[in-house]
Amino acid sequence: MWIVKTKRGDYCVRWYAEDGKRKQKNFKTKTEAKKFGAAVELTPEEKSSTITVESLMRHYQTTVTPTKKGEREEYHRINRLMRYDFVKKTLSQITSKDIERYMEQRLQERTARTGGGLVSSSTVYKERTTLSAIFTYAVKQGLMTTNPVKGTTVPDKGEARERVASEEEIKLINAAANWDGESMPVTKTQLVAAAFSLACRTGMRSGEMLSIEKVWIDGQVIHLPKEATKTESRRDVALSKEARRILDLILERGDEPKIFGDMTSIRKEALWRKIRDRAGLGPVYDSQGRLVQEGLNFHDARATFCTWAASPDPKTGAPRLDVLSLAKQTGHKNLAMLQRYYRATAQQIAQRLG
Repeated sequence: MWIVKTKRGDYCVRWYAEDGKRKQKNFKTKTEAKKFGAAVELTPEEKSSTITVESLMRHYQTTVTPTKKGEREEYHRINRLMRYDFVKKTLSQITSKDIERYMEQRLQERTARTGGGLVSSSTVYKERTTLSAIFTYAVKQGLMTTNPVKGTTVPDKGEARERVASEEEIKLINAAANWDGESMPVTKTQLVAAAFSLACRTGMRSGEMLSIEKVWIDGQVIHLPKEATKTESRRDVALSKEARRILDLILERGDEPKIFGDMTSIRKEALWRKIRDRAGLGPVYDSQGRLVQEGLNFHDARATFCTWAASPDPKTGAPRLDVLSLAKQTGHKNLAMLQRYYRATAQQIAQRLG
C-alpha cells in the first residue's frame, strides 16, 4: 500500500487487492488516507501470494522507470521481459530457477534487429540488472522477502568492443543518409548522420547531444547542465573547429530550443540502424548466429573521439589531449572506464614505437 500526495493537494491511496490488481482511492487529508490504507493493507504473505510478477513490473514501469535518465530504454526492456512465462507467476512462486531458465532461453534466441544473430550476453546482462532492480524494489516495499535474481549466474558482459569509425566510414554514413556533410541536414535521417559526425568530434553521449539547447552553446564550448549528463555533474564540452562547423550546419535548421528538435533516443537509434546497414556497416553473423564482424554502433562515436584525441598529433608527436583533459571532455570520473574507449590497434601502436 502506498500513499502519495497528488498535484491537486489531496492524497491517493494505492494498493493491491486480493485478486492482484492495483487499485486507488483519493482522500482530502492524509489522516483519512492512512486510516483507509490500514484497512485495506494486506499482510506480506497475502501480497506475495496474490500479486503477479507482471503486475509488479507494470507498477514499477509506471512509477519508478519515469524517474530515471534511461527511462525509454528501461521501458522497452521491461516490455520485452513481460513476454516471458515467468511473469505470470506470483511473487511467492517465482524462484531463482525461473530466472535462470529465462536467461538460458534468451541466449538461444535470435534477434531480427541485428540481422538474425543470437541475442548477446550483454543484452541479457542488462535485462537481468533490470529484473534485479524490480525485485529489490519489491523487497523494500514489503512485497517480497528475498530477491530471486540474487544467486543466479551473471551473464558475461561480453568482450570489450574494438570498433571505431574511420573517416571513410563517416563518409559512408553521410552518403547513406544522403547528406553531403557540407550543407544543412534537412531530413531526420540526415540529422542523425550529422549527430554521429558531431559525436565523433566531441565524444559526447547520445543522450547529452539530443538534449542540447541553443542557449547552452557559447562559442567553442557547450555548457551541459548536470540534469543533461549521465553522471549528474555539469560539464563543459570543448569544440574543435570541425565540431563547431558541423554544429553550425545543424543550427541552420530553425528556431527550436533544442538543436535536434523532438528527436528521441529510440527514434535516433532506429534511423541510425537503417543508415548503418544501408552503408554496409552492420554486424556480420555466420550460419549459427555467431558474431563474425562487429557492426558500427552509434555509441562507437565516443570511442572514435577518445582514440583520436589520445593519439599523437602528426605535427608535435604528443597526444592531442592528455588523460585528465580527455576525462574532463568526456565526463569520465573513472580512468579505468575511460580506457575502455581508447581503441587503438596493436599495429597503430607499433607504428608509433618505430
